[in-house]
Amino acid sequence: MALWAWRNRREVGNWLGFAKRAVPRIAGASRPDLIAEARLRGSLSRDPRTRGIGHLGVRVVDGEAVLEGAVPPDAHVAAYRIAERTKGVRAVRCRIQDRGRSRRTRAPAGRGRLHW
Repeated sequence: MALWAWRNRREVGNWLGFAKRAVPRIAGASRPDLIAEARLRGSLSRDPRTRGIGHLGVRVVDGEAVLEGAVPPDAHVAAYRIAERTKGVRAVRCRIQDRGRSRRTRAPAGRGRLHW
């Protein structure tokens, strides 16, 4: 168990931060936002493109998912699409900054260009 927690320390830290913020919101009017945020976090944790990304901030306020942080471009696109499909999220505000390069390799020089 300790080895699993160490290997997944970023994900565990993200969930602990969420739990700390969630306790005061459980009884309040923001309960639907809390449920939507839990669904979104669960979906992001299950997707291999976004699992364990420590610099991805997620919150839901009035049905709007707010995505923040600096992540690779592939994770950026995946997080946005997952947020759009999450039940309880009506809108997505994306403040993510791309960090690094996409995992996809670039086409060799001379290929992939349009020739007129």
